[in-house]
Amino acid sequence: MIRIVKVSKQYRKNNDLRINNNNNNNNNNNHNNNLVNIDIIDKKIIELLIANHDNSFISQKLEIPLSTIQRRTRKLFEKEIISTKIELNYEKLGYKRGLLHVYLQKGQLDRIGQIVVEKRGILSVSVHVGNSDLVALFVYRDSKDLIETMTNIKEIEGVERVLWSEEVYFISPTQQNQLFF
Repeated sequence: MIRIVKVSKQYRKNNDLRINNNNNNNNNNNHNNNLVNIDIIDKKIIELLIANHDNSFISQKLEIPLSTIQRRTRKLFEKEIISTKIELNYEKLGYKRGLLHVYLQKGQLDRIGQIVVEKRGILSVSVHVGNSDLVALFVYRDSKDLIETMTNIKEIEGVERVLWSEEVYFISPTQQNQLFF
């Protein structure tokens, strides 16, 4: 997770932004070790990469040499500010994709989450605040697979109930979204 922290006058003057990629809000000495600096050019590169543009397009759009864009992009990867993720097109393989909302009786988020993530068809599990305690992204071929997965999760000690929703289709933004920094 990337989160903005206070931007000092020194960084504003240089068009740099100080980004905190640490989820921990403690003000200890390690806090500053997790900060990375990105400037306005890096911000623009990130926005264009998120919009699925390649380095050549970004170079032309920003009027910056391609070698500079390539170097900056490589450094963004090295600093782990951005990453790539290869994802299967499950629909083309005959699968449906959905979410399982898992409600727990007495917490134990990590223990139960670890059990859920090992179940067949589960792609990922995340801890949520708000409605459900855990949300699992899962794939299944048919109703029989769905019922089997839900039944297996309901049998885990500490699970109160499981709800599901199926992804029908994905809506992409028509324009480039601006990042919050």
